[in-house]
Amino acid sequence: QWLNGENIYPIYMEIGPVGRCNHRCIFCAFDYLKYAGPSIDTDALKRALSDAAQHGVKSVMYAGEGEPLVHKDIAELITFTKSLGIDVATTTNGVLFDKDMASQCLGSLSWIRVSFNAGTKETYVKVHRCNPDDFDRVVANLTQAVEFKARHGYACTIGVQILLLPQNQHEVPTLAA
Repeated sequence: QWLNGENIYPIYMEIGPVGRCNHRCIFCAFDYLKYAGPSIDTDALKRALSDAAQHGVKSVMYAGEGEPLVHKDIAELITFTKSLGIDVATTTNGVLFDKDMASQCLGSLSWIRVSFNAGTKETYVKVHRCNPDDFDRVVANLTQAVEFKARHGYACTIGVQILLLPQNQHEVPTLAA
């Protein structure tokens, strides 16, 4: 279609709704931007998503440079995206995916992946460069999300991912357990 001069749209889009994060992970290339980036305007993004849906976009992943759940309207954007018939997923560090967030949008997500780059609190804090309470908060948030999913019969796949680093490689079995 493109070779024939027609406008074409992707079938998948990755959207970074914010340019900032609540962690300072040692591996993140975002560090050079000083974590002070903007948020995409909610209404403008909704218009773009509506247009994308009309032109055949099949899936959206909220990720990008920053923590997508920092966007003040991310739960609304996730449910709106799903309402357009677009499969929606997100990657996150999981700190903000609390019970309230899960109740608002877990049923709209096809999958969620939590970047959880250690098997112990001590290594987690070193790798994520964050509040020491975040380790337990993420574990609690994941536990609540799994329970909420089961209680409501949602199809969302909840997963954890690790970026293998010299600082955490010895904890992969611990994290898996």
